[in-house]
Amino acid sequence: MTSSGPRFALRRWRKIVIALGASAALALIGLGIESSGACSGVVVTPTSNIQTEINNAATGTAFCFAPGTYTNVSALAPKDGQVFDGGNRAAVLDGADARSYAFLSSSAENVTIKGFVIKRFNSPLQEGAVHSFGATGWTIENNHITDNAATGVATDSGARVLNNVLDWNGQQGYAAHGSDILYKGNEIAFNNHNLAVAATWEAGGGKAWDTKRAVFRGNNVHDNGGNGLWDDTNNIYITYDGNTVTNNWGAGIYHEIGYDATVVNNTVKDNGTASSPGGGHDNGWLWNAGIQLRSSGALTAEAPILISGNIVTDNYNGIALLESPASGCTGSSEGAHGPCVIQNILVKNNIVTMSQGATGAVQDGAGTAVFTSRNVKFEGNTYHVSRTDHPNDGYAHGWFAWNDGWPSWASWQGYGLDADGSFRM
Repeated sequence: MTSSGPRFALRRWRKIVIALGASAALALIGLGIESSGACSGVVVTPTSNIQTEINNAATGTAFCFAPGTYTNVSALAPKDGQVFDGGNRAAVLDGADARSYAFLSSSAENVTIKGFVIKRFNSPLQEGAVHSFGATGWTIENNHITDNAATGVATDSGARVLNNVLDWNGQQGYAAHGSDILYKGNEIAFNNHNLAVAATWEAGGGKAWDTKRAVFRGNNVHDNGGNGLWDDTNNIYITYDGNTVTNNWGAGIYHEIGYDATVVNNTVKDNGTASSPGGGHDNGWLWNAGIQLRSSGALTAEAPILISGNIVTDNYNGIALLESPASGCTGSSEGAHGPCVIQNILVKNNIVTMSQGATGAVQDGAGTAVFTSRNVKFEGNTYHVSRTDHPNDGYAHGWFAWNDGWPSWASWQGYGLDADGSFRM
């Protein structure tokens, strides 16, 4: 007698009914588990000892979570290649504000976590309810990760964070580190909504550090108590493509103390303004821009940082390049890949709408080379302003910032900037 075919399937299903009870088994039918193949693997329930099931299973095993609320989950430690399926958010992992992590590993590779609600885990600051720093190749997909004490997800090299909702977490939606990372199709919202964590430190939508080839594509990032999408220190070859970033406390997209980057086709609106969470960032200088770079530049003139095709509307400032002394570099003026300076940047073919603030470059003691010899270019941009005469707010004194001043449109073009651009009411 073989262990396959209709009789075996029926016997297996009867065992599941006995183990779970009829109502839970019927719910599994609704999820497609066992009956349709949507999840095929070890079935666990809210009363299972899930870590024991993990320990007893082989690498690569899939776990199918029955619908319900799981209050006994604490720092589940997966093995390589294991899959955890919450059934399209029918399974709720609830930390009850007492347990620190839902999933935790610094070594398991190629783990998949999908289809859960993960809430109320009390992780430390900068650590996620799903925490995989040190572990590679995790896929975190189609989860709702919400109302956790600190960070929603914290990921390392090879991570794919896809189509999740990361919202209402106490510090930030994500923390990212490592190489070859993809964050795509996520909604990242209302994190640090009460500004309980200092937004200039690490809070808001999320923060990446020391990444290589990280990609943030097609995310909706809004109403966070901090910067929207932020990378800080030694990030290189990072891409922000096609994101919608609105109404965050600080900058919309912020590349800080970093290197080669691509910022294209994003819609960035209403960041750092009085209507943003907490009334926005403190006013001043060229901070709180829709797209903002500080002490960052590409390594070569032949492959500059590209800021192009973005729609930048009614942020506190438009597109801002801030040349600051090299605090934050790993050395006095050098980071992991080279000097921490504004250099080799092409701002091209963006549509920038401003009712306050300015677009351009400023420096505060780092020297004027940013205006003369660092290969910083603005080309073909279109500027829409609310009025011809700038509404002086005490910080920006014109629509443009350059050469330690606030030039008019004619003077801006006189510096060789936006020769083929346009400026209109």
